[in-house]
Amino acid sequence: MLFACLCVAGYLAGNRVGFREGYASGQAKRKSEEPYPKFYEVGDFLRSTGKDDEATADQLDYGSLLAAIETSVFPEEWESLGGECCIGVFPQVEAIYVNATSGVQDGVANFLADLSSVKLAVVEAQAERQDMRRRREEWLKSILKPVSEKLGEELSLISHDFDLLGIWDVQRKSSDGRIESAQWDFIDADTVQVPRPDDASKSMPQWYLVAAGSVVVSGKPYVAAETEGDSLVLIPSNEPLNFMVATRENGEP
Repeated sequence: MLFACLCVAGYLAGNRVGFREGYASGQAKRKSEEPYPKFYEVGDFLRSTGKDDEATADQLDYGSLLAAIETSVFPEEWESLGGECCIGVFPQVEAIYVNATSGVQDGVANFLADLSSVKLAVVEAQAERQDMRRRREEWLKSILKPVSEKLGEELSLISHDFDLLGIWDVQRKSSDGRIESAQWDFIDADTVQVPRPDDASKSMPQWYLVAAGSVVVSGKPYVAAETEGDSLVLIPSNEPLNFMVATRENGEP
């Protein structure tokens, strides 16, 4: 056991010494080199990550980028901490200049490349979200259109804070043309009493939730919209024409 502990201790000590000597060697190499200037164009990057994508050169936030570089890329090498490397701005060409040794220059280049990759991923994610919103809007229109034509009324999707509390008279036209009626009692923000499937004269509690454009009752989702007369229309997404129309009991607002 002692031998094993000594082996582990020796391994860890060797790692620490190796890391320290390797870092010191790299630091010595950087200090032995003469800094040289290099320019990095950053205008497009700063616009894409800033609040104003039409900002002029002198409106770009160079300061945050410079601070990020100095704190992330060999911080001890910069003049602010006693090093010999410096960094500045050339707004005329929307660039930053770095006067540094090769190791620091490589670090700056890699840092900017990583930031560009992150920015690209963000832009792609934003484009994907926009495309998803567009496709959802098209899908909702395809759901609402036949129901709106059937009712002869314009429909508008409900908001996320739509108030369902209270008793609603719910009607649905069955496949044979009969009108089926029921009462749904939304007793609080989570629970609705609906008729039992085996005995409509009795009710049972079910959970529900409301989101923008939809109502989910006991796991069954409905596209939810209002008519101009304040009726609520619940539309199964897989069977749009098998919709239900609900009105508040006694026409309460």
